[in-house]
Amino acid sequence: MASIDAAFSVITRGPALPAAARFVANTAQPQPSAAACFQRTWHTLLRSYLKRTPAAVHAITRLDQRGGRVHNDHIALRAFVDSDGRSGLGFLDTLFTSFGYAGQESITIPSLPVNARWYEPPAETDWPKVFVSELRVAELPRAAADIVFSHIDGYYNISENGALKAALAARDGDALARLLDQPAWIPSKAEVETVRDADGGDPAMRAATEYASWTLTHGHRINHLTVLQNVLDLDEAADLQSLNALLVGEGLEFNAAGGSDGLTQGSPALHLEQSSTLADRVPHTFGCGTTEQVPCAFLELIQRHESFRGFLGQNAKGIFASTHAAR
Repeated sequence: MASIDAAFSVITRGPALPAAARFVANTAQPQPSAAACFQRTWHTLLRSYLKRTPAAVHAITRLDQRGGRVHNDHIALRAFVDSDGRSGLGFLDTLFTSFGYAGQESITIPSLPVNARWYEPPAETDWPKVFVSELRVAELPRAAADIVFSHIDGYYNISENGALKAALAARDGDALARLLDQPAWIPSKAEVETVRDADGGDPAMRAATEYASWTLTHGHRINHLTVLQNVLDLDEAADLQSLNALLVGEGLEFNAAGGSDGLTQGSPALHLEQSSTLADRVPHTFGCGTTEQVPCAFLELIQRHESFRGFLGQNAKGIFASTHAAR
């Protein structure tokens, strides 16, 4: 069985690739104490992600064994907008920008009530980019919105969230990791199912209620990390489609998204191609005490073209489907 420690070592080992090879241009230089704190946070979150994503562990270690240079392009987190308009994206912005991350352009997600923005790490680090999205809960059907609001309202009030303020002030990387990785709310199984099933048969709304039910279950924990094909340097994975095929041969189950190989979203003409596995299922105990296997986190693959550093909303929408409970 592939080792979590081995996969962790592959993702975190140095030396860091040149910034241009990683498609990073942020010249900020975090203070040493801030850098050490975020490094602790990131490494703790990475171990937690690997523990719940065996498909990623398998893929990372197999690519490394084949001689590939595995670099994590980005991670992604989800959040909500509460009934007072307080922004989960803004809440997470406060955290990441405290460590030298630079906020980039906002991303529009077609046909989804979701706001998104991406953050670029300081070029001198080997930290990943961060893609943060938030669901505009008020645009869900009323029954679903009421349940979500009952759990999240007040949490994103930064002036009152003592845990975030204290962890940032103390440069406490472990506390910040717990804040992100431990769900901030614990709904019952019935509540999560009501939110998911509130779509009324509308496919577009179903994508929104799936996003809502996942985020209500898992909170702000990492939902994926991403292997950057551009620096992999494997003859058998010379483009994203051949990398997809290689990992299908390794037994990974992919999110079917279309494209020439049935798996790839985007195109060279759009400067970005992406694919993703289906989320691994993990045991989760709901607020009612019921424990059930639920989709959690997955692995993404990405190929960038023409020095494109950012993200595409249409691709992101397809990637979100990797965590849908209904497959």
